[in-house]
Amino acid sequence: MAQIESGTSNLLCNCAGAKPGDRILLVGEDVENPYFAPELCRTVARVAEGMGMKPEVIMAAPVPDAARFPQNVRDAMNRTECTIFFSRLGDQVRFSLPKRKSRPVMTYTLGLDYLAAPFASVDFRVMKRMHDALLELILDSRGYQITGDCGTNLTGEIRPRREDPVAEFAVELFPVMIFPPINCDRMNGTLAIRLFVTWTSTRAYSGSTLVLDRPILAQVENSRMTAFDGPADLVARLRAQLERAAELTGGDAYRINSWHTGINPHTFFNGDPYANLELWGTVAFGSPRYTHMHAAGDDPGDAAFHLMDMTISFDGKIAWDRGWFTFLDRPEIQANIGADEREFLNSSVMHDIGI
Repeated sequence: MAQIESGTSNLLCNCAGAKPGDRILLVGEDVENPYFAPELCRTVARVAEGMGMKPEVIMAAPVPDAARFPQNVRDAMNRTECTIFFSRLGDQVRFSLPKRKSRPVMTYTLGLDYLAAPFASVDFRVMKRMHDALLELILDSRGYQITGDCGTNLTGEIRPRREDPVAEFAVELFPVMIFPPINCDRMNGTLAIRLFVTWTSTRAYSGSTLVLDRPILAQVENSRMTAFDGPADLVARLRAQLERAAELTGGDAYRINSWHTGINPHTFFNGDPYANLELWGTVAFGSPRYTHMHAAGDDPGDAAFHLMDMTISFDGKIAWDRGWFTFLDRPEIQANIGADEREFLNSSVMHDIGI
């Protein structure tokens, strides 16, 4: 219980900035097979009460897209200082939630085991400093390169700060999982599409997962997939998947919109990812092994590609080396982390995510 309380305190105080007397809204999933364990809301509510806060719990069913966000949740958010989502609802509005009084936080703690692990208990403020330093490196760079043994070899430019180089989140993420997606600008090269294609957690649609038994190499020109090399039947299925996803917004089926890579080395997943790839993706994207690309349709797109163990550099400076988050080992980063967290935040930390 002490470990759960540590993770909960990190969430409530260090991330959400909640104080004694604050009204806290906890949103869970009212659905037959929830992604987030229902006991999360009850447990966090008990801890919040013990800290002098005033929790309110609402269990709501996930919706197909942000346009159908439940009105009762909106109303409850208007009467609280902070809203914490243990629900896919928070993911669906991560780019589109209007500013309001209630500070919104989207959690990726699927169960109490996540809340009790270093995944959630490493000081959020320290993780945020690391995140901000990485974002500074990205924003100060002119370009990047992404390569992997799978055959991926991509280069791209980074727009100047004044031109919105990244897509900002409308909610705070807990724990720190990724940096804001880098908007694709003049991306060129070869992209290996393998394993599977899923949704991007923004708009749910039937048949959003396509499992690939063989890789397909896509040629990318100016951030658009222009040709595919692979078995003809599989390429046809991929094209149909991308075109169907793009129909949701009417955008370009072959556009790659943005990408990001995980920065929480304590991300883990127990079980078979293929039993529910969308559930797996709800948390696995925080792993440094995992580079996530959004494509097919208007931003952020409704199809996601999943690249594993990439080497990524910005202006020639390597930040991930075959999935190991070597950015953490830089002397200036270690100096800013603090002695208590250094054993948790370094490139030697890596947990199993099932792939």
